Amino acid sequence: MSDNRPSDVQNENETPAAPVRPQRWLVAQASALLETVAATNVACYGSGGVPRYGVDAPPRQPKDASTLCAELMLRSPQGETRLAWIDLDLEPVQHSDRQVVWGAYDSARRLQVLWVWDFYRILSHIVLRGGLPPTPDETLDPAWQTTLDALRAAAPGDQVEIKVQSACGNIHQQHTLDRPAAEWAPETR
Repeated sequence: MSDNRPSDVQNENETPAAPVRPQRWLVAQASALLETVAATNVACYGSGGVPRYGVDAPPRQPKDASTLCAELMLRSPQGETRLAWIDLDLEPVQHSDRQVVWGAYDSARRLQVLWVWDFYRILSHIVLRGGLPPTPDETLDPAWQTTLDALRAAAPGDQVEIKVQSACGNIHQQHTLDRPAAEWAPETR
């Protein structure tokens, strides 16, 4: 008897494979001056907008008021796109009077994005972490390989650009890398 079901359908007795959490990461990070007006409005009122302004809703709606719908691009100084995440949903990881930390993880690409709004220093920090395979000879799927290739190609002068369209005002934040991506393991700090 042949099994005609799609490969992504599981039997009732099968358990899904747990996502593998990378033990080592390739990390690129940069900082820039924070675009404070829209960021402050989002931090105070959520992505739903400032109550007194009747602005149009952004084209892509967040799943809830605490989520930011964003686009992220990593580009070379010549404008070549090295990495793109156009449907990035950033969720709050930490929130205080002084800073907001947003995060997202794409399990297919093994890519984590952390975006910190530091209101005290008026800075925006961006961190891109690509999970490295446990062994160097492991065969990677194309999405994962593309992510690692992009981070390895990242060089000083590359731009990490994040665009957010929200009812609080649009944010167009650019960060310039000042060093190439480096390998990092959490236990080495």
